[in-house]
Amino acid sequence: MTIEQFIHNLGFNINPFQYSNADKEVDHLDSYFIKPDYFEDVWGDPYNPVSNIIYAPRGGGKTAQRIMIEKRTKLSTDILAITYTNHDLSEFKKIDEVNLQYHLIYLNRLLLLSFFNRVNDEKFDFNSIFSFKERQYIYKLARIYLYDTPASFPNQAIQSLKTLGDYAVDLWKGFKEPITNIIKQISKNKGLEIDLSKIEVDKKLEMSHKDNTFNIVDLLKKCNYNSIYILVDKVDEQNLTGNNPSASFLLIKDLIKDLELLETPNLSFKFFLWDALKPYTVEAARPDRVFSYDLRWTWGQIIEMLSKRVEAYSHGKITNFESLFNNRKSLGRIILFSELSPRDCIRICNRILSEQFKEDPNSLIFSEIVVDRSIEQFCKEKASELIINPTNLKHLTKTNRVSFTIEELVVSKVASDSAAIRNIINPWTTAGYLKKIGLVQRKNAKSVNEYAFQDIRLAFTATPALSVDDFTKTKVRRCKTTTCKTIYYRDFDKKEYECPECNTKNE
Repeated sequence: MTIEQFIHNLGFNINPFQYSNADKEVDHLDSYFIKPDYFEDVWGDPYNPVSNIIYAPRGGGKTAQRIMIEKRTKLSTDILAITYTNHDLSEFKKIDEVNLQYHLIYLNRLLLLSFFNRVNDEKFDFNSIFSFKERQYIYKLARIYLYDTPASFPNQAIQSLKTLGDYAVDLWKGFKEPITNIIKQISKNKGLEIDLSKIEVDKKLEMSHKDNTFNIVDLLKKCNYNSIYILVDKVDEQNLTGNNPSASFLLIKDLIKDLELLETPNLSFKFFLWDALKPYTVEAARPDRVFSYDLRWTWGQIIEMLSKRVEAYSHGKITNFESLFNNRKSLGRIILFSELSPRDCIRICNRILSEQFKEDPNSLIFSEIVVDRSIEQFCKEKASELIINPTNLKHLTKTNRVSFTIEELVVSKVASDSAAIRNIINPWTTAGYLKKIGLVQRKNAKSVNEYAFQDIRLAFTATPALSVDDFTKTKVRRCKTTTCKTIYYRDFDKKEYECPECNTKNE
C-alpha cells in the first residue's frame, strides 16, 4: 500500500496536512477559515478605510487573514488590493539602509500597473476622463516607475496584483514583452502611441515619490477605484530580516510611522506582523491612530478549524476530526503541544499520518501510541528550531525540570556554578521561552528567583525521561477557575503552584 492509498482509505482526496502555509492552500482556505473576532474591524468600511496592524505568532494565521481580505476585495470592482510581500533587497547591504523611498517606488509601480490595467479596458474613455495635462502627467509617472524596472519586478508584480484576475498575466502577457512596449500599445489604443523612452521628466517630479503616491491614488479614483488596500505581510521572511525581529522591524519602520501616508484618503495599509515585532512597532506607530489587534486562538476555534479542514479535504465525508482518533484525549494533546498554533497543529497531524502509515497502514483511526510518538518527535524538532545553538539545546535536556531556581540547576550539575547557569538560561529568558515566576525562600540565605518554561515543547524536551502521558499528568495544569482556564507548566509533582493569571491553587 502507498501512503496515497492510505490517505484515500481514511476518506481524504489528498493529504489535508501537507501544507502548513496558507499561501499553498488558497483554493481550500474559504472552506475552513475561522474569522478572528476582530476580522470585520480590520476589513472595516472599505469606502472610508483605515490602516491597522495585526499581530500574531508565527503560524498563527496572519497570512490566512490576508488571503481572505484579497478574496473579499475581488467581490467588488471598485476595491483594489495590493499584496506587498515580495521585497527585492539586493540593492542594500544592511537592512537599516531601507527607507521610505524604497517602499514608495515599489508601491507606485504596483499602483501604476493597476491603473493601466483599468484603463486598458476598451470601454474606458481615457481621453474624456483625463485632461491633456493629466495624461501628460500619467506618462511621466510611467517613465519614472515603469521604464527601467529591476529584473525581479515582473514576478513580484504578478504575485502582488492578485485581485486583477489571473495574477495580471493576461494584461502583461506573462511579462514576455517589456512593460514599455505594453504601455505603448495601451496608449496607441487610446489614440496616441507613447514611447516612454522619449518622455522627459524633471528631477523634482522624479524625487516626489510620496506626492506621486497621493496623485496616483487620485488617478485610480477617477478609474472608479474607491478603496485601495495595501496588504503588508512576510516582513520577517526576507533575506535581510530572517529570524530577527529587530531587522524585520527596520524593513517597515519608515512605512509604519508615516501617519500622513497611512491616513491617505481612500488608501489603507494592513500590516500582518510577527508578534515579536510588537515591542519595536509600538514605539514607532501611533496606537491611538493606527489601531492594532492581537490574534489569539481558543481551544474551541482550533478544534473547529481542524474539523472544517478535514471536511474540506474529504469532500464532506469527515465532519468531526475527533472521530479519527481511538482516544479523544489524543486530539487534546495535539492542541496542547501546538501551543494553540494552527501551523503547529497541522505539522503534528502530518507527522501522525506518516507514523500511522508506518505503524499500521490498514488502520482507519490514529492510535494513542502513534499520536504520542508523533508529539515526541515534533517536540524535538520544534526545540531545535527555537534553540538553534546545539550546546544550549543540550543544556536544556540536562535540566530535567520544568520550573527551577539557578541554584537547583547547579546542584543537579547542569553547569558548574551560578554564573554559568545564568549564561545558559539568558537566551531562553530573552526569547520569552523561560520566565521568572516568583521567589523561593531559603533558610539562612537570601531568597532566589524561580523560573518556569512558557513553551510546552521546550518544557517537554527539558524532561527527556518522561513520556507524553507522564509529562501531561505531572507537569501540566489547566486552571480550574471557569473564567480563567489558563494552561501552565510547572513541576507539580514536587510542590504546589498558583495559576499565573488568577493566583488560584491547582492541585
